[in-house]
Amino acid sequence: MKILLVRNSEHAPEGAFGTWLREQGHPLEITTGEALDEAAMERNEVVVLLGSQHGTYDTHIRWIPRQRAMIAARLNARRPTIGICFGAQMIAHSAGGGSRRDPDGRFFRGWHDIAHAADPVLAGPWPRWHGDVITAPPQAEVLARDEGTVQALALPRAVGVQFHPEATPALLQDWAARGATPASFDRDALAVDSARLFPARSAARAALYAWLLRRATED
Repeated sequence: MKILLVRNSEHAPEGAFGTWLREQGHPLEITTGEALDEAAMERNEVVVLLGSQHGTYDTHIRWIPRQRAMIAARLNARRPTIGICFGAQMIAHSAGGGSRRDPDGRFFRGWHDIAHAADPVLAGPWPRWHGDVITAPPQAEVLARDEGTVQALALPRAVGVQFHPEATPALLQDWAARGATPASFDRDALAVDSARLFPARSAARAALYAWLLRRATED
């Protein structure tokens, strides 16, 4: 399958997901959120929307409403689409749902379990790094929730996860170094958790990646 990876931030690349896709032999094309266009999406069977420090509600950033319009058309045409974090929010927003800052001011950082998962493949722990929450479109199937947040949702030939199954230990430490993390956030503890959980979750990651592709491409 030809797959387009949309890097919506230079600091949120495809990570371990990209490594797995290459290992499976899928030809990959990489673009940015700002450069994304219809021609690139037409050239590829699957579009993967990656993370961003922005929100889908940041309409003052010109490429975000433009991407929302393109993804809305893609979803209406039932073209295979996968979203991770910001990408999941983009799917939700483009389909008539939305995303917003957590009304309680929470920001989830580090490795977290998933309290309610419709499929065992979604059960955590997974890395999370988000302060926004998804409002699922009425027609979406919510597949996972945790602490009042939507963690996975699906539409026909589209699926999104709020957590970060692509995140490597190095990516997580980079986000911790770049972000305005609170004084109470323990970066050393994050490194210890990642050193233990990232290798331990290798099979779970591979199973989830395969599941995401199936959900996006099967009728």
